[in-house]
Amino acid sequence: MANETKDRIAIINAQIVTVDESGSVIDNGSLVVGANGEIRAISRGQIDNDASVVVDARGAIVMPGLINAHTHLGMTLFRGLGDDMSLEDFLARLMPAEIKVLNHHAVHAGTQLAALESLLGGITTSLDMYYLPDAALEVAKSSGMRIQTGPNFLESDGPEPLAFADRLAWATKWLEAPRDETGSTGWVAPHSTYLLGEDHLHTLAALASKFEARIHVHAAETVGEMQLVAKRHAGRTPIQVLADTDLLRQSVLAHGVHLNDRDIEMIASNSATVVHCPASNYKLASGVARILDLQRAGVNVALGTDGPASGNDIDLWIAIRLAGYMQKTVAKNPAVLPALEIVRMATINGAKALQLNHMIGSLEVGKRADLIVLDSDSPSLTPNFDPHTTIAASVTRADVLHVIVDGKLVVQNRKCLTIDHKSAINAVKELGKQVLASVNNN
Repeated sequence: MANETKDRIAIINAQIVTVDESGSVIDNGSLVVGANGEIRAISRGQIDNDASVVVDARGAIVMPGLINAHTHLGMTLFRGLGDDMSLEDFLARLMPAEIKVLNHHAVHAGTQLAALESLLGGITTSLDMYYLPDAALEVAKSSGMRIQTGPNFLESDGPEPLAFADRLAWATKWLEAPRDETGSTGWVAPHSTYLLGEDHLHTLAALASKFEARIHVHAAETVGEMQLVAKRHAGRTPIQVLADTDLLRQSVLAHGVHLNDRDIEMIASNSATVVHCPASNYKLASGVARILDLQRAGVNVALGTDGPASGNDIDLWIAIRLAGYMQKTVAKNPAVLPALEIVRMATINGAKALQLNHMIGSLEVGKRADLIVLDSDSPSLTPNFDPHTTIAASVTRADVLHVIVDGKLVVQNRKCLTIDHKSAINAVKELGKQVLASVNNN
């Protein structure tokens, strides 16, 4: 394929973990990023190129960027605020603090810190659910990270602050705005079926349908939630309520811990995705999701970190490891959820959840160049007999050396090139004083 201008980047001497349909691994491989940010070529050995930047991987793993399919990026502001308590108690502590502290500046600062943490850890795309989402889109533009987000809804006015009717009008204007090529404004995020009534849920379904927007919603996370939903919605489960209000079709369901067999059938028949967030679920003692049963039913299962206030970090490598370990333990079978499948959950399955698998999630010619280069000299990655196993059981954030998003180098030698590290840290430290004061004054 002829290029009219120079290739951007050539990566040589790499072990390329493609995560393509057959799980191909190319040893001593090269990957060329074309002038427009696309993967122009992948091959064993050297490829002719005229790249402006050449990265010698020195035998290290090169793989797709991680996709965080459920998070609350701006919650970095509240990290560690509500530990050692249930989800319900955590939310009771968090929400009043959010109302007092959050504004556009605060959400921007919290999201920028989250983007810094994400990129340094190899996360190139996130599906975010938080207040004032326009701030997150600003961070996406300046940082180069892919952030999908949209208006979120709950009954209370929230930090915006907007009553439901006003929030609906604002969301309509948001969804009317032109979308970029990844559809980043094409989301509606009802918080949950326990914080919204059925009339509200029907209204949001109509809004999403009008603008062909996707649904991102918490569902079946805790026993307490199940009890609240049953009480509020005539004994139904969250999945039943979502189905009855036309919100389940192709939705992204965060958590999905407490699902019965009928719930799983409905999720599968509606082509919805369940995003497993093991670090948050286990920290809050929410339970163990039925990942193996979901997969057997044909459900797409992706991985998420949840918010850094409940999960305390934005580390998808921890999620990868916990997901595999717990499912093996519950099944009493170390062979279940093999390494390649876990790697898919953190990459291509997340892309499928966002309906971006034609663009990202695997390393294939023609797709966008979203990828990470691991450290060839990492002690914990040595030796590396099976790269999928290495990724699933050994890699940590410290092993991420370079990160490329949409063909642009955004992390080089563990330094973020698009976000000022010190400024991002200091901004959130300063806001932390307001957060602490808001809690102490409750």
